[in-house]
Amino acid sequence: MNKRFALCLILAALMFAMTGCSSFHIDDSKYYFYSPEDGGSKPLVIVFHGYGEAENAGETKVVSTLTNADAQDVRPCYVLAPRIADNTFLAGSSREELYADIKEIADKLVAEGKVDPHRIYCMGNSFGGLATVEFLESYPEDVAGAIVMCPALTYSRESTADLSKVKDIPIRFAHAENDNVIPVDVSRSAVMTLKAMGAEEVSLTEFTDREMLSAGALTGFHQADFVVAADDTFWEWLFSKNLDIQ
Repeated sequence: MNKRFALCLILAALMFAMTGCSSFHIDDSKYYFYSPEDGGSKPLVIVFHGYGEAENAGETKVVSTLTNADAQDVRPCYVLAPRIADNTFLAGSSREELYADIKEIADKLVAEGKVDPHRIYCMGNSFGGLATVEFLESYPEDVAGAIVMCPALTYSRESTADLSKVKDIPIRFAHAENDNVIPVDVSRSAVMTLKAMGAEEVSLTEFTDREMLSAGALTGFHQADFVVAADDTFWEWLFSKNLDIQ
């Protein structure tokens, strides 16, 4: 190998590193992935959409809010939103495989110096709330904080069987008080159970009909993510969480 060719290889490697390009491919047919322009070690937010929203995984209220220019100026972060087919949501084993795939992607992003391993967050609405709880139960030591919105925990009894594993994770539940799809009692019960287990940073925020409608939610009041996305206190709380200082 001549010196000029070797120098070109070194320069190419440096340029690759500086651009923040990933050395592995994230399949965009399976995931929506947003990467900040300047790259570097930043938080990762994993966002689970609701049932039937696979085609719009990159356009949900939460993802749109996290990735808009104003939000990125204040809180730059990576966003990973899996496109979850309905049949995946409906099968526990398929959900487990999905969580393992997400963990693998997160680990690779950390290994490449892109994601701060102390600031990995998770959130989801409805079936995405169910997925958030299950992901936390699968990897409780890797998530610094989570927001669980009107979770469909009644769909899977197993989803609450391991709540003791997540009692030390800061979690904010959010639910409309008159949700016509998943009753607010589902979140109330989860929070009560976690507190009984000794959870010190778990809470539930209940939204009134007025708050839901003001945020643009439909009258079924099953879009708690609309209110969360519009309330900066949720984002301030989430991004303040750091495994290094808990």
